[in-house]
Amino acid sequence: MSHSKTIQTDKTNIVDSACLEVWPKTTKTYSLLISNQSRDSHYLRIHGLKPNLLHIIGNCRKVRLLDIGCGNGWLLDETKPHEGYACDIVEQHDINPKWKFQIQDARDLSYQDDFFDITVASLVLIWFKELGAAVEQMHRVTKPGGKAVIVIVHPYFYRVGNPDNNGNFIISKNLSKPFKIQDLKIGGIAGPLTYYYRPFVDYLNICINTGFRIRQVFDWFVNMEDYVQNTKNGMDSSIVRTDKVPMYSFIECEKE
Repeated sequence: MSHSKTIQTDKTNIVDSACLEVWPKTTKTYSLLISNQSRDSHYLRIHGLKPNLLHIIGNCRKVRLLDIGCGNGWLLDETKPHEGYACDIVEQHDINPKWKFQIQDARDLSYQDDFFDITVASLVLIWFKELGAAVEQMHRVTKPGGKAVIVIVHPYFYRVGNPDNNGNFIISKNLSKPFKIQDLKIGGIAGPLTYYYRPFVDYLNICINTGFRIRQVFDWFVNMEDYVQNTKNGMDSSIVRTDKVPMYSFIECEKE
């Protein structure tokens, strides 16, 4: 599809190919990790990510929805949009053939302008150095009046410290400036990946400066009573969690 207009994005900055190199080797391991009911990562997705993301997206029976970084296409299977589009930087063989899948980079989408009622980037932008380029692409392909939904692990509490024995979160890094964590493995298994930290306000300001209006922002916290009960019931996790800081942040934007 051709673009009807061009957003002035400096694509000379799109030089970091780490995602393109690593994800083809990681995608199978990651899929097995999040589908394994005995793993911590599966619990967080089922109890924190999925219900809140589906709630913020809402009814999709009459919409054209794009899931960026779609994985196996679970979001489209759950929302059942009138027209479902999915893209990822690697081939995904398990996607329902009714959804229109393409291999695409979120930083340089080929979809036409003002095409989607809803665009979603769930746990995707944290792996890109070029955050601005990806958000600009989301803005470009979203219709005026349409919705963009971004989900991230809360940057102030993801891999920047650890909970102590009382559940208090002890920060060990300087959160005022962007940095990257290399050789990171999700759940201790999927990777190694490069995680790009930037202050939470950077996400909000990039959305605003790109032209989105932020409609709401909310966080999800682990319910420790339920988490501990699931651990006792067979969930294998050596990770220390706390309910005193948020796990996921959800940003809902509108294109004016």
